[in-house]
Amino acid sequence: MEKRTIKKIDHYVYDTIEEFKEHHPNLVVHPDWRIADQGDWVYSDDDRIIQLIKVSKSVQHHSDRKNYKFAKGWVRTVVGSFINRPNVIMDTDFDKHPNRYTFSTKIKNTSDLVKKRKKITNKEKEFATNIVVGMGAVKAYKNAYKEISDQKARKKATVLLKQERVMNEIEKSVLDVAKGLGIDHEYILNKLKHLADYSEDDNIVLQSAKELGKIVGTSGNLVKQKETGLLGVFQGFSQDQLEGAKKQPQINGEINEVS
Repeated sequence: MEKRTIKKIDHYVYDTIEEFKEHHPNLVVHPDWRIADQGDWVYSDDDRIIQLIKVSKSVQHHSDRKNYKFAKGWVRTVVGSFINRPNVIMDTDFDKHPNRYTFSTKIKNTSDLVKKRKKITNKEKEFATNIVVGMGAVKAYKNAYKEISDQKARKKATVLLKQERVMNEIEKSVLDVAKGLGIDHEYILNKLKHLADYSEDDNIVLQSAKELGKIVGTSGNLVKQKETGLLGVFQGFSQDQLEGAKKQPQINGEINEVS
């Protein structure tokens, strides 16, 4: 018999039916883990007895891989997680499963996998889209990954927002939206130039000049240019400042008003 503790609850793996009956005389063991329900005790494929802690009838995996799409679901035991397919062996060897919360037998820390991944996943794309449409990071993660816990969602979202592939997807989505609205770099440069040239507010003039300097590379802060883009060009202005900028006609066919 082996024991592991999860969230202060002891979970056991029994070697024989006799050993199991000593501790659970009134319970039965289901012969086939693939059709058993959550909470059932079942025979593993290496002939031991273990409880199904979690059972799902479908697989929602970030990679949407073929093996997952055609699976009948998945189960989790105290040892590990297993896809419900005829060719999958559900064993009870703890040494083969460094992380019980992933199907892989090689991944110990799933956060490391997120950081090492180069190609963006479908779930990460959905998360990025949620960010672009205005959801907060926590809500965006909960919606994309069907997470219930705010604490876990906040932690996971923070990790995702540090990944270059995710930020690139967010920027791409923002650019697509901006393009659809007729907003491009020329449009923004004209707006900033108008603010710098015609505003009666010295703070707006100064901030506009600084933003223009960042964009054209004369401010000495080239590193920040990559982080700014269309998404952050106006981040130095308050709404009142933007709305209070004086609307004056421009010469040479420039934009007539600030909007």
